[in-house]
Amino acid sequence: MEKITERLDEKHYRLQLMYNKSDETEMVIRILSFGPLLRVQEPAGFIDLLRHRLRKQLALRAKE
Repeated sequence: MEKITERLDEKHYRLQLMYNKSDETEMVIRILSFGPLLRVQEPAGFIDLLRHRLRKQLALRAKE
């Protein structure tokens, strides 16, 4: 995995991650582990994967 980090201000950074498509599920899990501390801005397909995973988790909690 390759990354580029840019400091935007005292509290904010922009991080670009380049990863293999085969590692995408692992990246979703890693990103979600940060909770509300991160905001994913692109690509749209990756954001859709994150949303889908969150909906699945919410559905599981609703069944409890």
